Amino acid sequence: MLEAVCRLFIILVQVHFSYNFGDGELAILEKAEMNSRREFLGALGTGVAAALTMNKDAAAAEPASDAAASNHDGSYGAWFLTKSAPWREKLSQPQYDIHFEYQVDVPMRDGVKLRANIWRPQAEGKFPIIYLFTPYDNTISNAQYAMVDNVGRARYFVPRGYAYVAISMRGRYGSEGDPYLFWFKDWKKGGFEGQDVQDCLAWLGRQDWSSGKIGMTGVSYLAMVQWMGAMLGSPYLKAIIPMGSPDDNYHNVNRDGCLSLSVAISLMITGERRTNEFGIWNDWVDWDRFYQHLPLRTIDETLLGKKSQDWQDFLDHPDNDSYWHIGSPGARYRAGEMSEGKYPQISVPSLNITGWYDSVLQNTINNYLGMVHYGPQELRDKHRLIIGPWIHNWLHRQVGDLDYGADADIELHPIELRWFDYWLKGMDNGILDEPRVQVFVTGNNSWRGEHEWPPLRAQETKYYFHSAGRANSAMGDGILSTTPPSQESTDSFVYDPNHPVPTYGGGVIMMPDVSGPRDRRSIQRRDDVLVYSSEVLSKDLEVTGRILAKFYAASSAPDTDFMVALSDVHPDGYAALLTSGNIRARYRNSFKTQELMTPGQVYQFTVDVWSISHVFLKDHQIRVELTSSNFPWFDRNTNTGRPKDQDTELRKATQTIFHNGKYPSYIILPSITST
Repeated sequence: MLEAVCRLFIILVQVHFSYNFGDGELAILEKAEMNSRREFLGALGTGVAAALTMNKDAAAAEPASDAAASNHDGSYGAWFLTKSAPWREKLSQPQYDIHFEYQVDVPMRDGVKLRANIWRPQAEGKFPIIYLFTPYDNTISNAQYAMVDNVGRARYFVPRGYAYVAISMRGRYGSEGDPYLFWFKDWKKGGFEGQDVQDCLAWLGRQDWSSGKIGMTGVSYLAMVQWMGAMLGSPYLKAIIPMGSPDDNYHNVNRDGCLSLSVAISLMITGERRTNEFGIWNDWVDWDRFYQHLPLRTIDETLLGKKSQDWQDFLDHPDNDSYWHIGSPGARYRAGEMSEGKYPQISVPSLNITGWYDSVLQNTINNYLGMVHYGPQELRDKHRLIIGPWIHNWLHRQVGDLDYGADADIELHPIELRWFDYWLKGMDNGILDEPRVQVFVTGNNSWRGEHEWPPLRAQETKYYFHSAGRANSAMGDGILSTTPPSQESTDSFVYDPNHPVPTYGGGVIMMPDVSGPRDRRSIQRRDDVLVYSSEVLSKDLEVTGRILAKFYAASSAPDTDFMVALSDVHPDGYAALLTSGNIRARYRNSFKTQELMTPGQVYQFTVDVWSISHVFLKDHQIRVELTSSNFPWFDRNTNTGRPKDQDTELRKATQTIFHNGKYPSYIILPSITST
């Protein structure tokens, strides 16, 4: 047992990664590790044995990578797992020494100079360029986090005939100017980050060692700026690899109307400093107390001792207006829906990579879908999507509580190389012959290729909420089934923003780190969480695709929030979180316009619970949670109906959920029947 516990601690240390705080900061932080261990082992004591069991079972069931990835016909396997596949022989091979230039000036149109680290072949000739534009230090060297590892990429790509260039965004590290994430501080005059990306592309494309063909790569903010640059149509940009990429920046900061509190704060801090300054943010700030600060409008002054333009602008634009779309490729104005956004003007093939527990999972999927459905016609079949079982900036097997086995560990750089070899060097390596979508199916923990997303063979199945009026907690009488309701009692609970449901699991970026699949049993014991569970499954059930929850509810408040979570309950009781979603009531009809409720009136709500590909195994149960808070991932709704930025009053709200013939409430699970 002691050996197993020690192994769990090692896994937790490995998983506590760069995004404990800040949308991209690279550090494994001692305090975050300590807090997360305390949270995991103290608050969720029953989860330890379950996590140990899951890790043991996953390790015992590891498939051989080459055998598991042998198929390329849209069935099981992933082309990038094989170590001896023919495509690997067609990759560019190492042949060059490296020439390095440190912090080279790159002039922008307004005279500001950005600083670039340049690694290129030490040889005569012109070479294609792999370009990364970052606010997170262009000198990073850490193989554990391949998505942001600049030195590792240089060592890999330059010997293979590429120049590799990492440029710090304005105001960060060695670059001149003022930092302001998303845009420029003078955004009202039309300035935004894409212009700097565009100027860098033009400068790189004209260098005497450049072939004029450039590809971009990177995660999170480094992915967002790829889309920004692509929107402006540089003739030099030929391919992009956005990983964990926001689509509509409104939802990056205000997911479906709720302020993504921990993300918004991290963006604010990054926009106020030149370097990462881990000591202050990880060892000085009491985050548990700080997250509770009201009013939201003065969080910047409380934390920084001054106003932040980023923070003030965020709160000045609570609705999805034009401010958020200066640099957004996508545009989403209703829950679960998307529009053409700016995809028609992006003429660049994209390889999109994300994870089921990525903070911007659905955003990344939406970018892929946006290009497939709305992008230029001639490129619609040239985009690709990879979804693993990972969290943000993570490509390894241990995630949250669970170990997904050897095939969840992947090598990023050969994937990037195959994409860039094709688009920047014109090498016929078969990359476009692979299935367009590669997904890791959790539950049975295997990769599968799909030729479209979501799979057309998935059948949307409604799982209805039922109870005798007491679905409160997992000990209640809530039932989930495919049988429509008739006459049933309502369920109700009291949401108290003074005692919100704590964040535990999911695609969250916050301190302490509680991301990934987590055991939800402690959450499901709360009386302010409605729980609906299916019968024990008599056979395996696969759910793959987009999940929406549609339910009828009334509240005693003029505004409130609703949160929905989906979990897989194992035979021993372990309840693994799969995905979750939310909606702020005032945005139930549109994220453009606020509409308060009439207390006591019944309304229909749609919650976008994002996407999964998961097999609920025989003897497991499907479980849905419905509550009104997920704090501090999202800000607490005060239930007053007043503007969120100034409110300091916290009121309780009584929430009533209807599930009967007139008001059927359900979650839609896209199910795939085995053949």
